[in-house]
Amino acid sequence: MQGFSNNAPVKVQFVPVGRHRREWMWKARDEESNTISISGQRFESVTDAVRDARTTLGEDDDDDGPSAA
Repeated sequence: MQGFSNNAPVKVQFVPVGRHRREWMWKARDEESNTISISGQRFESVTDAVRDARTTLGEDDDDDGPSAA
């Protein structure tokens, strides 16, 4: 992703959105450059949001699937 450095830690937050908070978005912040990115899209599950964040942020490594802490 443009603006994110390759070696700096990136903090990703998954946020419930929508009228009934049944959809999810993600926000990412690069610790080094202080760059912030927002998904701009709503997802039906947090798993879908995690998968999109990993793909968008370049961490799509096909291990055991998406996970969130």
